[in-house]
Amino acid sequence: MPFLSLPALRKPAAAPYLFSHVIAVTLALACLAWWTNASGLDLRIAQALFNPALDDFPLRANRWLDLIGHRMVLALPVSVALASVGVVAASYRIPAWRPWRGPALAVAATCLAGQLLVNQLKHHTTLPRPYDLDTLGGYTPYPQHWWTWARAKAGGALPSGHAGAGYSMLTLYFAGWALGRPAWRWWGLAIGVAAGASFSAVRILQGAHFLSQTLWSAALLWFLAAAFFYPLIAGGIPACRGGNGGKRA
Repeated sequence: MPFLSLPALRKPAAAPYLFSHVIAVTLALACLAWWTNASGLDLRIAQALFNPALDDFPLRANRWLDLIGHRMVLALPVSVALASVGVVAASYRIPAWRPWRGPALAVAATCLAGQLLVNQLKHHTTLPRPYDLDTLGGYTPYPQHWWTWARAKAGGALPSGHAGAGYSMLTLYFAGWALGRPAWRWWGLAIGVAAGASFSAVRILQGAHFLSQTLWSAALLWFLAAAFFYPLIAGGIPACRGGNGGKRA
């Protein structure tokens, strides 16, 4: 069955796509992350989860949360990226898979670039993990500045890598859009939000991240996915062709 072309599914113009998806949604998430921290909501949530009698977060050492929500989730974006690269490679041998080549490349780029950027940004933002704060059982005073060029002064927690692993699945929303599959698009959005929120919740419960740190991850991963899919969804590169492998009749 031939794929529907994106123009037939009302391909968006470049400017509205850039404004609404690349800029507006990213800015909204970034503002929400900033407000969450500036309003004190970050600290209120962390204080509610902290047990003064234990001088620690009770769920910090939970074996199952640590295994599933801490260690295993980081394999998700790498696994999805590798699977996407496999689809790209196979598309050169399987004509029916050629329409998937562009979206698969964009999915892989989002997952890999997201993890690389998260790991680099952690070395320059100062907000530490809740359990590292001296008021929450740790040793570090609350920072006075948000950014630092000195890695020794970095908090090593913003953005959240685990939340980023979950929010990297937001790329499935754009993949469904690029492939002209509305149902896949909205299921992709649901999966991305659910994965990101779930992984974020685990790390917040463990005292490993503030809510704002996970929201910064959502903003970053959404921005990357929207940017990488721009050429396929609103640019001049066709995302999907007919079932004849892209050859004109």
